[in-house]
Amino acid sequence: MQKLDQLIASLPGRHQEALRWFVAHAGVQVAWPSPVRFDGKVTHLTTKAKGIYKPEWSKYALSVRQGLRSRYPDREPVVRNDGTWVYPYYQENDDPDARDTEYTNVAMMECLRDRVPVGVMRQMKSKPGVRYLVLGVALVSSWDGGYFFLEGFSSTGQAAEASLSSELDFFARNAEAEQGRAGDFDPASVVDGRERVVAQIVRRRGQPEFRAKLLFAYEGRCAITGCDAADALEAAHILPYQGDSTHHVGNGILLRADVHTLFDLGLVAIDSASMSVRVSPKLLNSVYGALSGMGVDRPTDPLQRPSVQALDLHRAWSKL
Repeated sequence: MQKLDQLIASLPGRHQEALRWFVAHAGVQVAWPSPVRFDGKVTHLTTKAKGIYKPEWSKYALSVRQGLRSRYPDREPVVRNDGTWVYPYYQENDDPDARDTEYTNVAMMECLRDRVPVGVMRQMKSKPGVRYLVLGVALVSSWDGGYFFLEGFSSTGQAAEASLSSELDFFARNAEAEQGRAGDFDPASVVDGRERVVAQIVRRRGQPEFRAKLLFAYEGRCAITGCDAADALEAAHILPYQGDSTHHVGNGILLRADVHTLFDLGLVAIDSASMSVRVSPKLLNSVYGALSGMGVDRPTDPLQRPSVQALDLHRAWSKL
């Protein structure tokens, strides 16, 4: 767990004082926040001009603010049982590829790089009597597809480790919430449910031709574990599926179903230089820790081997 006091203590006093305002008001609805003073200097906590506030006296963003009528597709925060939270906040500029053309986004990336927290507030009521809910303080955990994933601190001053897991946790908990809203159990729907499960398995195994090519190329064995039970093997895309062009055998690898899941989550990756397995530190104390350093089998035919560039891009994304 990350400790907020330790992170804030390394910042200049002016920056510390501003962030401590967000800590003190976490969970409270406020009007537009008044500036705070430190060492005779006035420090604004946010700005009406932009959602991301980067003060002129720092290279870092100080706070982010979501408005009720924001033009950007910000998402609802997800709060965990321990009080920590994850909040996907959309960057300035509609185009993810144009992220670094906005100084505010650059300031957020500086926060990501140097693990500098930001204050977070969301508008709950419009005029008259505008009110903002102060979520508190968060670390910029990751950036993906235009979203800054903010890893929020609990009331005890702790947050989960800032990493790709914040992003994955958000999507997983959203999916669990959707399942929770599915209604009461209906025995009559079991057959339909089973049909949906089978359809999901078929889709997950990959397009039939794609899977057949990988089964042939890898001689019916998982490239990592050597498992030869065909029903347990899946055609894994190294880079995400984006149409038929990514069904190329060079963008595929045959994996046992559970390893495929870990690969998709970025918890397992492949070092293309040594063709060995890299495992997330989170898994090293589990049964999957045994995969670390294990050699990866490649097809005999060089034309059927996985793309080195694709493996490298996947590993970079996984941060392994």
